Amino acid sequence: MRLVVKPFSQKEWTDIVSGFQDLSLVQTWEYAEAKARTGSWEVWRALVAQGDRAIGAVQSLVWKIPLIGGGLVWINRGPLWRRSENEDPVLLRALMEELRLYWVRDHGMYLRIAPAIHEGDSGSGSLEGNGYRPADGCPGWASARLDLFQTIESLRNQLDQKWRNCLNKAERLGITVDCGSDSEFSDALSSYERLLQERKYQTSVTPQLLSRLQSLLPVERKLLAFVGRQGGQELGGILIAKYGETCEYLVGAIKEAGRSANAGNLLLWQSICQAKSIGCRWFDLGGLDRKRTPEGILHFKRGLGGIGYRLVSELEAHDGGWRCRAVRWRVRKALDSPGEQA
Repeated sequence: MRLVVKPFSQKEWTDIVSGFQDLSLVQTWEYAEAKARTGSWEVWRALVAQGDRAIGAVQSLVWKIPLIGGGLVWINRGPLWRRSENEDPVLLRALMEELRLYWVRDHGMYLRIAPAIHEGDSGSGSLEGNGYRPADGCPGWASARLDLFQTIESLRNQLDQKWRNCLNKAERLGITVDCGSDSEFSDALSSYERLLQERKYQTSVTPQLLSRLQSLLPVERKLLAFVGRQGGQELGGILIAKYGETCEYLVGAIKEAGRSANAGNLLLWQSICQAKSIGCRWFDLGGLDRKRTPEGILHFKRGLGGIGYRLVSELEAHDGGWRCRAVRWRVRKALDSPGEQA
């Protein structure tokens, strides 16, 4: 097993990661490039090879300390390792060991990984050890997803009754929904930017990041915007990302008039129908955590009846030196400021 490290092109990396079932938005080439171009990160990518066969892939965001060396390596929902449902988690442990040796032993970096494996999966509890330990207070990413192999009728029937009633109301009100990746994206992004300013929200998914991400994505994978209007009045919009076999609800910004008309229900339902029509296997609701997700958003997303999941807790590895301890302290402090998270 060896790491093949090089500056992979956009097409090269996309071709590699598209073969993994555990692909997420944050492991796509465009997302990392957008993070690097709107912040202080560097991007590091590696293919994990065994003989002539690619058995894994990993994309990392790296922050280096000037002059004195060291720094942070952040691997979010990686490394990618699952090509089939029957993949042995022993492979993931081996990949993580290669990464620890490379970053901690050979480069003296503080390594933090949010592994791409669900809680409860076979072998999920055996990732600790061999230089890794749980990162304090950092449970894994939690969300829910809809199985789009179901019929539209089945998907609608599994909606919570109150959620379905809100959708019915929005449909009766004659709200129009425009879908696209150009002017619709600009409208949805403007609504999102206003929402953040008005409510003084902090988030790592900034309008600047979304704009840069959209500029980097190829035509067939542009973020899709769904914008609702009634009588010429814009009610708000949502943005949907597409990667692999998945569409994911990325951000939503519904105005007061839109909330009164239940436009959010109609926009999200239309995006689910669109995802199914273009052949996606899953629709991810983009975060569903009892502690991290605001109560109103949590309740709204639960109404769709998705299949919940949680990834295993984040892990960390370091050499115990003063530089790594300093970086670790900085990371823990940054966790209290959502706008600084990757």
